[in-house]
Amino acid sequence: MKIRALGCCLVLVCLFFAVSCGEEEQKLSLDEVGTESAPPGKDYIYVAVGNACHIIDGDTDKVIKTISHAEFILGAAFSPDKTRYYMSSGRQILAIDTKTMELVDTYKLSTDLSKVMISGFCVTEDRKTMYISCEIVKKKQNIPRLNLLPPQLVVYDLETKKVIKNFEIPHMINQVMNIRNDKDHLLLTGYDIYKINVKTGKLEVILNMLTPQGDEYPKNYLAGFHGISPGDHGISVFEYITGEGMDLSVGYLFLDRNKGRAWTLPGKDIWFAYSNILSPDKKHIFSVMDELIKIDAKTGKTISFVETETGTNYSVVLSSDGKKVYIGPAGPDISVYDAENLNLIKVIPLDADGAIMHRLTL
Repeated sequence: MKIRALGCCLVLVCLFFAVSCGEEEQKLSLDEVGTESAPPGKDYIYVAVGNACHIIDGDTDKVIKTISHAEFILGAAFSPDKTRYYMSSGRQILAIDTKTMELVDTYKLSTDLSKVMISGFCVTEDRKTMYISCEIVKKKQNIPRLNLLPPQLVVYDLETKKVIKNFEIPHMINQVMNIRNDKDHLLLTGYDIYKINVKTGKLEVILNMLTPQGDEYPKNYLAGFHGISPGDHGISVFEYITGEGMDLSVGYLFLDRNKGRAWTLPGKDIWFAYSNILSPDKKHIFSVMDELIKIDAKTGKTISFVETETGTNYSVVLSSDGKKVYIGPAGPDISVYDAENLNLIKVIPLDADGAIMHRLTL
């Protein structure tokens, strides 16, 4: 939303992290990164709501499957091969088979003596390993004393359901992302944008954030939702807010999952958004909170916007042909808009509210 939502949004962004410009970002642009590979196909929208996951048919825009469970989902992601949809409640991870549309596995990291709080995660290409950002609280048996370990990046074997190894990280990480053609490194979003070596645990800052360069302001950004563009050109986008008092501005952080790089683009208007996604042709950013906004991805200028019919929305996805925008599900519904003119097409009712939504194309 625009400046009228300043107070509420600043409270929220303080819970997340910041980004500031580095030298490399000045050399990068959308023309230099990303590829489009997958043609349009059959779309399914996975929506994680309270104690269930709804699956919406992208042709009819109707719920065709509801998978019940006992968790409220805080984060979710497909496996790279699209055969599993993993959902995290913070304390455990559930797996849905995307072919049968059934809940097929549960991964519990906590024990009686070790409580794990999951933040971000991703799965390797071969679907054998999961990398999990988490906090671990240990206690000694029969001794009521807790030991809070430093935040960890855990390497978890999905076949044996055991931790292979773990690395200490400086703070909690919201997003853990694979880098294409680089099995040895991951991208992490935290106080800084990091690249971590999963063999050695060596952490490299690739873009400064809460420690800005020179006289720059910190750039606070929401990294709660990670939207994947149709065809997946490998670029993820998040909005940031920078400045103080009345000297505020908004911009966009781009993460290149092809080569593990990052840069920012200043915006021309002040919008507040929970989620953002880059169009398949890399021309537009679609952002959502209390408005659905269409932004020029090269200039940062606002192309058009509409106030959302159903109020606040947390997530945004695009249909595989790039013609429809799905937003939701802060309330018990998903709204479908025309990506060209931002006209409302349909509101899809759900059984409950939630926070996470992703598109699967088969």
